[in-house]
Amino acid sequence: MAQSNVVSDVGVSAGGLGTAIASAIVQFNKANVTQNCITMSAAPQGTSTVKFPIYTKHDVTNANYGVKNMASGAEETDANLTSIETTAVSLEVLRNAIRAEITDLAAHGNADALLVNAGRQLGNDIAREFDLNVCALFDGFATSKGTSTEGLRFLDLMDAVASLESNDAPRPYHGIFHPSQIYGSFGLSNEFGSTAVNGSNGAFGGAAADIPADQFMGAGFVTSLAGINIYTTTAVPDGGDATEKKGAVMSETAIGCGYIDFGGGNFMQMTQEREEVQAKTVLVANGYYAVAELVDLHGVEMHTEIS
Repeated sequence: MAQSNVVSDVGVSAGGLGTAIASAIVQFNKANVTQNCITMSAAPQGTSTVKFPIYTKHDVTNANYGVKNMASGAEETDANLTSIETTAVSLEVLRNAIRAEITDLAAHGNADALLVNAGRQLGNDIAREFDLNVCALFDGFATSKGTSTEGLRFLDLMDAVASLESNDAPRPYHGIFHPSQIYGSFGLSNEFGSTAVNGSNGAFGGAAADIPADQFMGAGFVTSLAGINIYTTTAVPDGGDATEKKGAVMSETAIGCGYIDFGGGNFMQMTQEREEVQAKTVLVANGYYAVAELVDLHGVEMHTEIS
């Protein structure tokens, strides 16, 4: 008879299967780049739909419904009556799944821990798909900075921040780029130590020594630069062709994700099923989520050349 265990049953799984599930979850959390850069909201119990309310900005200077400045001695004057207006973005959580079938013979004949590595690979696959889904939304932002004929520049980042600030996008800001937009021959790293950035006429107006290179090359996420947390992922899509990439600088309110929470904000569920008749183990990785743009002007597409 088939036996099925979900991620919460890791402790009772037989043999290497529990380790395979645990490895999948660990790898998913390690490989996922974009989850911390967007608004995450779990679906309430009993529904698979998540609603993100979007509040209309008030004109506080309006004489009729803005903030009223009371004259001295007139503090009992009625305050202006305003309205709270909202729209909503609704997301239906969907299943995103992949499976692997491992025969006993294949597992025994493999020199390494095949089941564990299979679980790790499936976790990586769900994380990769999630990042691809998020990054595919960058092209939909109405605001675009950079140019398809030049590499990413520091001033492009400043233009993006100016746009976000002008549209009251809340911080923190996150920059998600293809690695070649940061490290390649057309990457942002080439500006550091150059007069274009550090010279007397540059963005920092100081000597090159003012920006140590080792502050720019961090581990995991790249660095925090000019108030932007910079991440790299190959999930960033092409521009017009493979010589261009479309990253983004954005507030977390630019994109939302609705998901089913399996505990601790984790939306990946790993299941296992033993099929004795066929002498094999089936591993299934499920990611229950959906992503969509929330506030367009809180995201800026960064379209640049990489080669």
